[in-house]
Amino acid sequence: MENIFEIKFTFEQKIKENIIEKFATKQGGNFNVFTYHWQCFAWAATIGFFYGEKRKLTSPLADKPFNLNTMRNNNGDKIAQALICLCISKTGSLDILKEPKQAIDLINEYANGGFYYIQKLIDNGENSFNDLEKIKQEIFNREVA
Repeated sequence: MENIFEIKFTFEQKIKENIIEKFATKQGGNFNVFTYHWQCFAWAATIGFFYGEKRKLTSPLADKPFNLNTMRNNNGDKIAQALICLCISKTGSLDILKEPKQAIDLINEYANGGFYYIQKLIDNGENSFNDLEKIKQEIFNREVA
């Protein structure tokens, strides 16, 4: 059985170009919001899980630069654990962990849905994504029903 922490995540090339590289500064972004691509991915996954935005990936796909181990090795251990917990929550069963590839695929789909949600806001003129404090508000100041 594959180790869930070693399976690489996937995202669409246009998402990498339009959102990830815009917000993740270590790899060339503009706005100093996130240091790593995986942080932007986790943000999108959280938005996808929160809003129930799940979307299959379409080609072309970007390279697969990180996995849950990458997160753990860069001070993101709790984020990696949270993504796994959100995955379990959405399926309603621990059985998803018996098929690690399916769990990673599910996280990928929710992240992709989150990226499209973010893109839709940007396309509709939402400019608060250029401000770190407003992004923090988007992440932390929600009312959970």
